[in-house]
Amino acid sequence: MAEKTITIISIQDEYLSIISKQMTELAGDLVRIRPITIKNLAREKISKDEIVLLGTDFILPLVTPFLPDEGRYIICKRGFNYVNMGKLLSAPKGKKILVVNDTEQTTKETIQSLKEVVFEHEYYAYYPDASIPEKFDFVLTPGEMQLVPEGLAEVIDIGYRLISLDTIFEIFDILELDFSKSFLTNRYMKSLVALSNQNKNLKIDSTFNKWDEHRVSKTANYYFEDVIAYSQAMSDALYILKKFAGLHDPVHIFGETGTGKRMLAQAIHNDSPVNRGPYLNINCAARPLDVLERDLFGSEMDGKISPGLFELASGGTLCIEEIDEIPLSLQGRLLQVLAEGQIIRVGGHLPIPIDVRLITTSHSDLSVLVDENKFRRDLFYYLAALTCKIPSLSERKEDFETLIQIYLKSHLQRNDLNIPQDMIQLLMQYSWPGNVKELFNAVSYMACLKGKKLSFELLPFYIKGRLRKNNAELAPPQELSEPELDELVVSIEGHGFLEESLAILEVFEQGKKQRKSFGRTVVREMLQSKGIILTEQQLRLRLEVLNQLELLNVRQGRSGTTISRKGELFLEKLRLENN
Repeated sequence: MAEKTITIISIQDEYLSIISKQMTELAGDLVRIRPITIKNLAREKISKDEIVLLGTDFILPLVTPFLPDEGRYIICKRGFNYVNMGKLLSAPKGKKILVVNDTEQTTKETIQSLKEVVFEHEYYAYYPDASIPEKFDFVLTPGEMQLVPEGLAEVIDIGYRLISLDTIFEIFDILELDFSKSFLTNRYMKSLVALSNQNKNLKIDSTFNKWDEHRVSKTANYYFEDVIAYSQAMSDALYILKKFAGLHDPVHIFGETGTGKRMLAQAIHNDSPVNRGPYLNINCAARPLDVLERDLFGSEMDGKISPGLFELASGGTLCIEEIDEIPLSLQGRLLQVLAEGQIIRVGGHLPIPIDVRLITTSHSDLSVLVDENKFRRDLFYYLAALTCKIPSLSERKEDFETLIQIYLKSHLQRNDLNIPQDMIQLLMQYSWPGNVKELFNAVSYMACLKGKKLSFELLPFYIKGRLRKNNAELAPPQELSEPELDELVVSIEGHGFLEESLAILEVFEQGKKQRKSFGRTVVREMLQSKGIILTEQQLRLRLEVLNQLELLNVRQGRSGTTISRKGELFLEKLRLENN
């Protein structure tokens, strides 16, 4: 019987790693788990026999062109890892909790899910470009600690939201895997424990897992020709790495998170004398010592032999990522293996010769770690003879526009999207702490939204908030052009309720003049006086659309919902058009 495959697709590498780990814990012995990020879709082939699991419905427009005609996909529903929620569940009732997530949509989804399950508290959405109206007992975030403002209140990190049990049942039904709900529920609980706080940073190595531990194949997809290098800083790094590629000695690459170290390691392999051999990689970050040791060197236990990566990569390249995270206790053994050219499996006795080209990466400067006694000096000398630092995105501004254009066209296949020069200049003002990876994630997010050009309004809201905070020029708009007006009208008409939306905006315009904000109950009553009857769900849908178009500022709590400056201009412009 053919091997069944679940292909998991997401924008964010970190979230993809987490849900891939969850599926591996659930069904790693039953099906093959294949994770793919959006940016790698163009380089991967998806067959009609694979079940595609999308991390969110938001990315469906980007993924659809890459799916086979008869392919099947599931949009995963998400739930909480209750193992991580002890502090929240034990808190006295009635606490005020500020919820921080990466976009408005995911923040609202998180709050809605919290209200359905942990209903004892009051939840408020955090918006980076708005003042916080009151004091909170806790700040809660599902794995987005980097977005949490400092000094507000005690922070509860409940970890990323995971695949729900309902979605697991759906997957097994489609795959026609005959297992009871009791069996799946028990495995689901196991996956929650495995992904609890103490392990939530565990990264999945998509090249090497239990499904391909005996499969040696070439998996380096990138070449030096794929690297954008118009800037002097990146050109210099590329020149050095091309020289290193032709040698047999170990190469060490270090740089900030998201600078492209993994891509460059693959390019070195493909330009090296061993490019016909396999390319395998492993990430040391947060991997338990015993697991890391077995993965690298293999094991002989209970009569079963499992070869390690040093053996599987024979005749090719092994890339050890985040080697600055490797425990000190394992560094000595690694040095011995590299110096002697042979390994002894865990639990074994006989030495096994190895012939591997080694590439290592780190986000820290190893020489600094040596001085701090966090990295062995002798291992550093062995690895760092050929070292290259990769510049951050802020050091290669000349590459900025080309990176975006190439990503849109080659990776996302969105030739229809336009990015104006003023938008390029605006994006360059953001610090991009996540470097190229964060830039690509932001562009992927914008490309999922409707529209033919990338604009400020389409940016992830946490980036918009930080840009507004640091740039006085990003004040609310003072006028609305004819094309912008037409685009807004078309967007609202596309949902089929232009007249109702205009009435809703007029209600909030009246409220602003009276310095009042209205809840949905009051809005429904005021609309009814105008002859417009809407259910609670209908009104919520219309408010959400107007919020997405930035005509309303939909907020929870005391600040309520108000009309935005853009909404006021929209009404003014329409009235002029109709007079």
